[in-house]
Amino acid sequence: MKNLTFYTVIVVAFLSPLHLSAQSLKKALFLGNSYTGVNDLPKLVSDAAASAGDTLIFDSNTPGGYYISQHLTNQASMAKVAAGNWDNVILQDQSMALAYPSTFMNFLVYSVKMDSTIKAQNRCAQTMFYATWGRKPGDTYYCTPPECDTSRWITRTYYEMDSAIGSHYKVFADTLKASVSPVGTVWRYIRRNYPGIELYQPDDSHPSVAGSYAAACCFYTAIFRRDPTLITFNAGLAGTDAANIRTAVKEVVYNHLTDWNIGVYDHLLDSTCRPLSIDDRYRKTPEWRIAPNPVTDILTVALSGYEEGRVIAVYNVYGKLIKEMEATQGTVSIDFSEYPQGIYIIRTSESPQAYRVLKR
Repeated sequence: MKNLTFYTVIVVAFLSPLHLSAQSLKKALFLGNSYTGVNDLPKLVSDAAASAGDTLIFDSNTPGGYYISQHLTNQASMAKVAAGNWDNVILQDQSMALAYPSTFMNFLVYSVKMDSTIKAQNRCAQTMFYATWGRKPGDTYYCTPPECDTSRWITRTYYEMDSAIGSHYKVFADTLKASVSPVGTVWRYIRRNYPGIELYQPDDSHPSVAGSYAAACCFYTAIFRRDPTLITFNAGLAGTDAANIRTAVKEVVYNHLTDWNIGVYDHLLDSTCRPLSIDDRYRKTPEWRIAPNPVTDILTVALSGYEEGRVIAVYNVYGKLIKEMEATQGTVSIDFSEYPQGIYIIRTSESPQAYRVLKR
């Protein structure tokens, strides 16, 4: 019997969400309040992902003014968590909950309970914190022990308030071995480098469309771990502003993923849950090359030399064999004309790397 070497093409038909490849599809649940709900942030993340060739399936519950503690007793929130099969569950606490050094740790217990609930009902889920921002003019608050010896009013600048919120979310993430979507830090970078972009609504608290777009690009990068400059969706913003926001996200998030615990705790997941590494650098390897990409009809897979018995197999997302062909020569043509538009994944059985193909 011939010793066959199999090259697998995982075909994902965009007929329904269930037919999408796990490598280009993520499922995220957003639990927060109006900071998440305004401008429909989850939908913005989905639109950003789609423009970059990825797919986000999402759900959310964002009652105004909500704390994480309230989500624990909210039937809708708990039902969405229990639905399971999430890759990320995003938690956003009330905008002032983590702002105060003397009280922020009071909220940790609720994040611990929520994280435990998420992991108990979602084998492959990772918790991600939505680190928000300081109010535009800063704030004034009544300081109490142990932060202050005697009760007194404390006035903070935007930068002082923003630093407190960001560092406190990082404490929570480190404690729970969770990741952070550092939206507040991205906002700070934009305020410093692109001051003409207005991130706030007139209340100096809630995000404008630009502010929500910055958050969406940040979440795209944190969830998919891909370069935000791949995003072409602008959310109605001026092209220059949208591009500058994506540049900010790339500098703050994509270039420093591990600073935000992104990918750091993947080893804690079951081996069947760990994300497949997909890197465009593997378009050409010593083993195979593919072209054209995007493809409309015929995809050419060029193998390194002819070996008798070498087989290319085509599977759907469930692992069902659709077709197979013997590579009678070093180059094999695959007819993609019968498949709907969308993202397809090509990988070899002997490598964890994969390469995305866009069918138009």
